[in-house]
Amino acid sequence: MALKFVIAWEAELPGEEHADLSISGLLSGLHKYGAEAFLIPAAYAEKKTLAQILKENGLKPEEGLALVATDASLAQTAGLPIATVAFLHPAFPGQSLLSAQILVEGFEEVDFYFLERIYDRKHNIPWRVIDTERCYLREMKEDDLDALYELYAGEGMTRYMEPLYEDRQEEAEYMRAYIASQYYYYGYGMWVVIERATGKLIGRAGLDNRNIHGGIELEMGYAVAADHHRQGYATEICLAILKYAGEFLEFSRVNCLVDKENEASVQLLLKLGFVWREELFMDGADMQRYVYTFPEA
Repeated sequence: MALKFVIAWEAELPGEEHADLSISGLLSGLHKYGAEAFLIPAAYAEKKTLAQILKENGLKPEEGLALVATDASLAQTAGLPIATVAFLHPAFPGQSLLSAQILVEGFEEVDFYFLERIYDRKHNIPWRVIDTERCYLREMKEDDLDALYELYAGEGMTRYMEPLYEDRQEEAEYMRAYIASQYYYYGYGMWVVIERATGKLIGRAGLDNRNIHGGIELEMGYAVAADHHRQGYATEICLAILKYAGEFLEFSRVNCLVDKENEASVQLLLKLGFVWREELFMDGADMQRYVYTFPEA
């Protein structure tokens, strides 16, 4: 599945007096990404429902996204498998827009990729988050379970990290809950690492929230398949994660908690620019806390 069209009500489009809300450039550029814009004329909207308009124009709701500024238009998406983005428009005050997937105040930072991600969320399509030279990191999906169990079964993989649940169903339930809470709420989390050349899952890495001394901190975690050790994969992946965190997340630093006997990880963290901060007793073990602080802009 892919986002193929964006539909909007012509009467709701911001005029020149609301330049900060202008979406004309966004809509006119959709063709560059293989999608099209479809505007519903005011006269047409008064006579037809959204479902009728889509059907008459050969548009499948599961392939589209609706931009809405009023509760009346948003109500027409109810029951349809169409993604929704609502926006605040001064010409339509008092709208609740509560059932929209997301509410935006303007379109200065909204592009096709933003819309595509909202579409993906609607249809539970995992986001491809980070690309590196040899790999890419994407959100987990239940289809990854076999590959994850194979990864964790590798030599030494669970020496310094918790294993998966022995009960596969229990692990699947945990994964579904994690996706629904971490990915959907925060937009980041632990991802799977896919090797581009082979399409094989070769690791797990990403960012999570950790309560340290009563405050929420950003923590980086990583694990690479045993047969891919000593080839620079961990360095490549972690550098990309730090770059992502610095550019897109509102944290001033990233933490990493490691067992002091995990010398390979300690050396990697020092190489990446982490600095030892303290020893902490967490999750029933003594952990070494290393911190990477982003340079001030």
